[in-house]
Amino acid sequence: MKIDIYFDEFIRSIRYDKDLQKAAKRLLKENKESGLPSMPGFDESEYLGSNIRESVKSLTRGKDTAIAVYRRLVTFLQNKGVPVSVEFPPVPVDNSFERQMFIAKYLQDEDTRISDLEDLLWVSERTISDDLLRLSGDKDPIQVCGRPFIIREANRSRGRMHFGSTAHPLFLTENLTQVIVILKGLRAMAENPLYIRYAEASAADIWQQLSDYARKRIRFVLSDLMPEDLSWYEELEKRSDLFMTERECSVNGNVWLDCIKNDKPFYVEYHADDGVVFYEDCRFVPGSISQGENGFGIEVECKQGRKKLVGERVIRSTYSIEELLSD
Repeated sequence: MKIDIYFDEFIRSIRYDKDLQKAAKRLLKENKESGLPSMPGFDESEYLGSNIRESVKSLTRGKDTAIAVYRRLVTFLQNKGVPVSVEFPPVPVDNSFERQMFIAKYLQDEDTRISDLEDLLWVSERTISDDLLRLSGDKDPIQVCGRPFIIREANRSRGRMHFGSTAHPLFLTENLTQVIVILKGLRAMAENPLYIRYAEASAADIWQQLSDYARKRIRFVLSDLMPEDLSWYEELEKRSDLFMTERECSVNGNVWLDCIKNDKPFYVEYHADDGVVFYEDCRFVPGSISQGENGFGIEVECKQGRKKLVGERVIRSTYSIEELLSD
């Protein structure tokens, strides 16, 4: 179905938005590389989706403005009864922050490929490669609340991205009371040896995104109105990274939550009734987590047989026997 007969009417319909109208004239009337008239079959509705995508991809700047024009055009044509449908990018593509956050989430699925991103985001292969370098810290990373967002342990291989730990950006917009409740909940979770490092890292992420005013108010509430020891909150000030991998959350403490979640083997130095023992090649027994008089515990199958591990008796756990035996 011919669609170019509607272009002039569409351009007139957006006359109250001068910038958008100017962009529409350039995209719909000029026979330049990025203009729709330069695309094969530009006047046919069946080619509109692919032509719009190629038009935007050919632009080196102003992609979001072009997308805004094309969104309006598609709606206009649909109202005219033209059967067109276009899958636009899910985020603003000129915004490097939005683009990189989308990439960080999208590539977590092992079935996705890096090459898919060019057609999803309508950007060049070079832009995608640059974004991946920034996400992995091999190039100046983007900043979030003054801190670098880097996904370490990220490797590119055979057209895919492999993450040692997947990042799930959650930039909260809570009121101050909600923040206090979240922090107090994380502090309580930090008393559990299974969750301590994860809870502390999550609390630090929240604390360092707060304004000076918010921190001052929280200190006042937790010292004067609902008194508790503030030293735990003050320790949160010392964190610097925005994202911590599973391994970073587990070092110098307990790796078993990572190993439980991902079915990894681990090694344990343990305070048994008859002295310190080492358990090798431990694998968590599903459904065996318990909380009793002796504290938190789990059961594992290991080289020494089936054992119950009580959290308070675990001296440390590691990913390898070498780590366990090192000083």
